[in-house]
Amino acid sequence: MKFICTRENLNNGLNIVNHLASHNANLPILNNVLIDAKDGIITLSTTNLEIGIKVTVRGKIEIEGSYTVPARLFSDFVSLLPNENVDIDLETDGLNVSCKNSQTQIKGMLSEDYPLIPDVSSEKKVNIDMQTFKEVLSQTVFAATLDDNRPEISGVFFNFKGQDLTVAATDSYRLAEKKIKVDGSIDQKIIIPLKTLQELGRILANSTEKNISLYLNENQVAFSSSNIVLTSRLIDGNYPDYEQIIPSDEKTITRVKAEDLIKAIKGAALFCKTGINDIKMTIIPSKNEVVILSTNSGLGENITNIGAEIKGEEVEIVFNYRYLLDGLNNLQSEQVIIKTSNQGAPGVFVPDNKEGYLYIVMPIRQ
Repeated sequence: MKFICTRENLNNGLNIVNHLASHNANLPILNNVLIDAKDGIITLSTTNLEIGIKVTVRGKIEIEGSYTVPARLFSDFVSLLPNENVDIDLETDGLNVSCKNSQTQIKGMLSEDYPLIPDVSSEKKVNIDMQTFKEVLSQTVFAATLDDNRPEISGVFFNFKGQDLTVAATDSYRLAEKKIKVDGSIDQKIIIPLKTLQELGRILANSTEKNISLYLNENQVAFSSSNIVLTSRLIDGNYPDYEQIIPSDEKTITRVKAEDLIKAIKGAALFCKTGINDIKMTIIPSKNEVVILSTNSGLGENITNIGAEIKGEEVEIVFNYRYLLDGLNNLQSEQVIIKTSNQGAPGVFVPDNKEGYLYIVMPIRQ
């Protein structure tokens, strides 16, 4: 194997894939990145057996071949090279890396021993607007949790019905749901592991692509953009029937400025009880205000009154402030609408003048 590419292209590719390489004592080759140069394409790949990432890098191939080297070591070294062309040459003793005045040899392992990252069939495919998909991830993934006893909520629920996609995540104490349109048609319900979507969010954070493609088969999903493919196993199981906990008989509807509510909650959080994270929200229609209260016998008390538009009955609910802030910080709306029924029912938070998203928080029962 022998090829030439720019340090920038190689460095960018390694920054995407090396995060997945892990310290695995039982299978040391998983610590490595697979470098594959053939058919005019240079591909960098890593996998942890649950998730696999492939990134194509532009360059000139002189001799085809493949090899694996420690991912972190290779990435750290390439990041220190000058912005010049990098010559990669595989020899008997290892991988020779040359750039300007630097010549280095990195020992690795044969590519034949590297686990295969399977391709996902293109029969079931949809395209999703990239910006919309980033919103989906930011507004839902945070509500899921890693729970060995309930693996189904250690993932995010994707419900495809034709061109409609509903994405939901819950940890049993709060729920986030986002509905969007996709380009293409699939009828299937899947659960994608939380770690997969966290990794995907990291990769796509700075992406300037217009669309992302999603491919499905019975037990795997793949996400693809111009030069990146992330493949993951799906979680086997049935997602909780969360729709039954979405209230449909709200007695009070409150519209309030999100920034004001966030600041009030942050202030109250400083005085809440440690480990309980409780704050009291009182909605008073007669005064058109929301009162946020927290009390700690050792620290003191905090009360903030916020002006609001309120229709309905007065209600007093105790919430976990962390759950409130998680949702409010991801609403992406200046105004938030709060739908409540009574102190024992969950609160529903939706962005004003935007459809397709809701966030539900269960109350703390006194």
